[in-house]
Amino acid sequence: MHVAFVNENVLGHGSYLLPFVRALEADPGHGVTPHLVDAVPLPPDLASWGDASVKGLRRWGLDFHPARWRRAASLHARRRLDALRARQRIDAVVVNTQSVGLELVDIAAELPVLVCLDATFAQLARSDWLAPNRVSRRLLPLTLAPIRGRERALLAAAHRLLVWSEPVGCSLREDYAVEGARIERLPPSISLPPVVERRREPGRRPQLLFLGGDFHRKGGPLLLECWRRHFADRCDLHLVTQSEVAPEPGVHVHRGVAAHTPEWRARWEQADVFVFPSALETFGIVLLEALAFGVPVVSSDAGAARDVLADGRAGIVLERRDPESLAAAIASVLDHPVTARARADVGRARVETEFELGANTARLAALLRAARG
Repeated sequence: MHVAFVNENVLGHGSYLLPFVRALEADPGHGVTPHLVDAVPLPPDLASWGDASVKGLRRWGLDFHPARWRRAASLHARRRLDALRARQRIDAVVVNTQSVGLELVDIAAELPVLVCLDATFAQLARSDWLAPNRVSRRLLPLTLAPIRGRERALLAAAHRLLVWSEPVGCSLREDYAVEGARIERLPPSISLPPVVERRREPGRRPQLLFLGGDFHRKGGPLLLECWRRHFADRCDLHLVTQSEVAPEPGVHVHRGVAAHTPEWRARWEQADVFVFPSALETFGIVLLEALAFGVPVVSSDAGAARDVLADGRAGIVLERRDPESLAAAIASVLDHPVTARARADVGRARVETEFELGANTARLAALLRAARG
């Protein structure tokens, strides 16, 4: 069967569908031929509408940018999907996420449409994603109105809703009254690296590792402040980021490090603690990589961190996001290596059973074949 994969290929969304697409391409035995449809970048006629900002109004959300961008990206995805269907029979559509699927409601009457969700709009409205200040939060019912109805229509029409994490499923049931039979968990999934025997050479200082393209949103400044106060005389700090950060004694900045390269693997293999104090997430795919490499994890309670880390059994989840709480958690890992290793072992086992790419690709293929009937 031929399946269109419509991808919101920005931020972490770019790394969600692509592994499934590549795995299906590599194994024809699944019986699914994928066709990738990227929703961005926007063409000029839609970029002028979807990306433009109105000076003085953006801060309060009154330029309607979140709604405009999602409508524009959805329109572009629909155009590209229509062009694909004009030259190729398509048996089903997988769209990640509803943000780029708002214009696909009528297609769901013709073909099975499976919608992948890292968060519902109801969840986003309760976070700082769409409204970073008090006034913009009060205005959200107005500024999201152009897309909330379309989201509900898409979720109602979809054949299956593939949630990244349990909190998303909970929102679907409680905020949208979606029946549980249409909800399936299909989390971000990765290929497992070999198990690494973690042994620090005598005399080498422990390494704290941070990975985040956006240093500020991912909590980099908080970690840097914590390291300066509490660990500068004890640990090295390695920052893998695309942001401009000035190195200093003990702080090593790695820019331009691509995933799955030797340098990327070296950072994971040499890390003693992975620290993820992110301020704003919907999931946190990098946590899966840390667990897969067996690195002890300290994370903020952002996105799906508590779900991924098994409510603290696979890593430490911070109750408060401040330098003192972060320092106490990091010190706990360094001072109690046996306990930290036990959590890391739980994390590795969790990735093997719930987040392994091969098994979840087979599940997705089975869902698609069943949807076709």
